[in-house]
Amino acid sequence: MLYRSYLISGILILALFGAAQYYGWSIFSASEAKNPPGTARGIYHK
Repeated sequence: MLYRSYLISGILILALFGAAQYYGWSIFSASEAKNPPGTARGIYHK
């Protein structure tokens, strides 16, 4: 019985990580740049 609960919880955790990878979810999403590449305003922008 305990083996079955470990198996089911492991499969659910792997499915959650797979869904997060597929949809691009991230714990650190607040620190990621949301603008498209090439549009950053830096010191070389004229």
